Amino acid sequence: MRSSIVRAALAVAGLVALCTPAAAQPVEDFYKGKTIRFLVGYGAGTGYDVYMRVVQRHIAKHLPGRPTIVPENMPGAGGLVMTNYLYNVAARDGTVIGMPSRNLVTDPLHGNDVAKFDALKFNWIGSVSSDVSTCLGWRASGANTLQDAMTREVKLGGNGPQTDSAIMPRVLNALIGTKFKTFNGYPDSAAVGLAMEQGEVDGYCGFTLGSVRSARPVWLEKNLVSIMMQMAPAKHPDLKDTPNPLDLLKDDDSRQAYLLVFGAGDMGRPIAAPPGVPADRVATLRAAFEATLKDSEFIEDVKTSRIDVDKPTTGAAVEALIRQLYATPKRVVDRVTDLRNRTD
Repeated sequence: MRSSIVRAALAVAGLVALCTPAAAQPVEDFYKGKTIRFLVGYGAGTGYDVYMRVVQRHIAKHLPGRPTIVPENMPGAGGLVMTNYLYNVAARDGTVIGMPSRNLVTDPLHGNDVAKFDALKFNWIGSVSSDVSTCLGWRASGANTLQDAMTREVKLGGNGPQTDSAIMPRVLNALIGTKFKTFNGYPDSAAVGLAMEQGEVDGYCGFTLGSVRSARPVWLEKNLVSIMMQMAPAKHPDLKDTPNPLDLLKDDDSRQAYLLVFGAGDMGRPIAAPPGVPADRVATLRAAFEATLKDSEFIEDVKTSRIDVDKPTTGAAVEALIRQLYATPKRVVDRVTDLRNRTD
């Protein structure tokens, strides 16, 4: 009887050992010789891609075992293809991380059935920078100020009725009375930029300040565009004289609606690992990310790449912001959902 019990106990112990080796393996041993895929949901040369690659070039040296980090573009549906993949398909062992679009994190809150993820269950590693969305006017068009946008029709280029380039103007029209009219059908921001330069449209809402500086620096250097307004919870230090529509909102529900749409700017370029990654590997990835931000070679690369690293945030801070967004009262969520779903 005793020998049977012993054999059974040994069998169970062996089964447990077979089922849980990954979690018990030291992090350094796990990452040694491994390749980490670093995903981004946009094409090469876009703002998110530039930020991702700057981090990718430096974070490996701060990970135990010195794994190889490989960048991978997975464009589609405004970043949604990659975000769904990261949540549902990617390996959950710490060998896949990604940079989801900050504005996608609330899609499930608004009932987007195509958003197959729970933002609260991602393992957030941190954010390279906070960012601020802007509405740009092509200076020669005469659309140069917030007042211009509130007194005359301003033609904007858009990528589709359910993309930020259409949703943001729609929300601003409803909350502060701007007169934006979006013309959709442009495949990406680069196509809208060309349309602005050729005089087809007056401007574009959705470019972040960081993206303009990294992808379109000549626009600012030659004073070809005006920043009509900035949309964020607080003014950017470099845009002190640029109006923020939040300052025009008087009732609390409107302010909460605005922050639900634009508040994610505080986690401008977030990095996440899928759910289910062992806690020690998540902690290691977070520590490596924070060490990268202080790396002198990373800082020099940031300058060379002409990107902003303004108010980077920890993984815990990103998670807290998402929880705050998801705590928005339902009546406010419903109001924003209605504005997002309109096609006019």
